[in-house]
Amino acid sequence: MTQYERVPDSEIRAGDLVAGPRGRELCARLAGIDAWEIRKGIVPPTAADLLSRLSQQRSVPGFEDDDPLAAVPALADIAEEVNYWGGWSAGPLEDPAVIAELLTVATRVAQSAGCQWWWSRADRSAQQYVQWAGPEEPAPGLGDAAEMLQSIDGEAIERERRMSRDRHRPAGTGISGPWWSFPFPGLISTTRRAGSLGAILLAGREDGHGETEAVVRPLAVAGTARIYEIDGPAAWQHLVTAYPRTATATYRHTWAWTGWDGEWLVPHWAAAARDWDGIHLTVAGYLTTAGRVLPMAIARTLLAGWNPDETHWLADVITPCGDPQRWRNDDRSPLSWYEL
Repeated sequence: MTQYERVPDSEIRAGDLVAGPRGRELCARLAGIDAWEIRKGIVPPTAADLLSRLSQQRSVPGFEDDDPLAAVPALADIAEEVNYWGGWSAGPLEDPAVIAELLTVATRVAQSAGCQWWWSRADRSAQQYVQWAGPEEPAPGLGDAAEMLQSIDGEAIERERRMSRDRHRPAGTGISGPWWSFPFPGLISTTRRAGSLGAILLAGREDGHGETEAVVRPLAVAGTARIYEIDGPAAWQHLVTAYPRTATATYRHTWAWTGWDGEWLVPHWAAAARDWDGIHLTVAGYLTTAGRVLPMAIARTLLAGWNPDETHWLADVITPCGDPQRWRNDDRSPLSWYEL
């Protein structure tokens, strides 16, 4: 399977951002509107409320166009606040008039020099593995990707068989399964180092636990490594089409909040590993694709549990290339990490 190239255009990029739920939340956050308030507020704002606030906030406070980390706190906040297992109400952000206002912010992001890396391929020269456990824990196991893939494959087959027992129940009333669609557990994943941040993942991640200490381990990527780029919904759909795994029983109850009660498809990672050594989700790919129910002929698919700029490694093409660094964060804000 080969991969197509996308033509960079700030207007197209801005439109793509507001087409995705995470992208709309990012733009709202940059405009001073908390996505969590919209999803879980005691009295969630209406579309009219958001329009009033957006019309008064024409600038993006604290956003420096040339700073590669300027928008990372907002990016981290929306990743930390996602909920794929219980659903959410983001209705106001789906209102066409609100989206039109958010497009102004999205255009600023798309044109920002500091955010251009959000549309870039995996940075092979700056991949970092974040180990959340203490420094006394052993380094991640490298060299056993094939074994991990076999284990992931076996668990997926067994889980689908086991959860098929609840297929007769209405969607959402049976036992919930995984909420994520990345290759779990066991495979190594990395993000890049950017600016003063040891790894993008330090700033924030989906289903994070507010960790304040980490060990960051630099890894070298083999020059021959084949990396598939998820830069938007079409790339995820293309991946699932090329390497499909039926997972309807696995996700039917957990993802019932989507309103879809048909077949679910996700990537078959062992099959993908025949052609690709790593799967990289660009930041833009995250913002435009994560949490978005995508059609697959008569089925649907969903990218969930991935983090911005994350690469999951399906093959043993990464090796240690430097000393591990200990990092700490004293106030849990996304950019307060410092190296010890």
